[in-house]
Amino acid sequence: MMYIGFWLGLLTRGQLHSIGERRYSRDQRYRTDEYNKAGLWDWEQSAFDAHFVDCTRVLLAAAGGGREVIALRRRGIEVEAFESDPDLVRYANRLLEREGMAPDIQRVPWDDSPDGAEECDGAIVGWGAYMHIRGRERRILFLRGLRTRLVTGSPILISFNTRRDDSPYFRGIAVIGNVVAFLLRRSRVEIGDSLVPNYAHYFTKAQLESEMAAAGFELISFESLEYGHAVGRAA
Repeated sequence: MMYIGFWLGLLTRGQLHSIGERRYSRDQRYRTDEYNKAGLWDWEQSAFDAHFVDCTRVLLAAAGGGREVIALRRRGIEVEAFESDPDLVRYANRLLEREGMAPDIQRVPWDDSPDGAEECDGAIVGWGAYMHIRGRERRILFLRGLRTRLVTGSPILISFNTRRDDSPYFRGIAVIGNVVAFLLRRSRVEIGDSLVPNYAHYFTKAQLESEMAAAGFELISFESLEYGHAVGRAA
């Protein structure tokens, strides 16, 4: 707890995101055809079947090596996808081309979203990516960027790690981190921030609902079993 709190208070948002990008760039799992042609995970499939059945064009953030893009296009859904890691973008587009699909995944900065005129009727934030954006305001800005591309009523799927609201572990991390942050004039550490496995924010239902509402979404489903995920609707 002390170690995590100290480093969260010391490191800047940019440094934490750079560490996260390096971790994912070393994980070769995301650059294998076997992994990226495996389709949606069971919880993704369930959420999609329950809330995305009427979607024809989906905006996909944090596309990684193309797993979700391939799965959705196999369903006949148009997908506009983007990813921040240049190596993953190159790998994913080569894989899409081999699969006979348009190699059109865009490279966009870590916690940003692409400009575009064409509206989508659904959005997905790639597996676990939302929790790696540091800071409530940055996460809300990211979601607002997606909201501008969605028609009212569009579903959005977000996945993340979850926590109990009364967890003394996360409160302790925040207390220690904010002492360091105050001394160094760094950004405050939020309750829920962690460095496991790299920077990640762990959510309660109330917190996620608040962030989604601030970005123009209504929370309609929150699940903590199997893998934390929520579905919202563009208000």
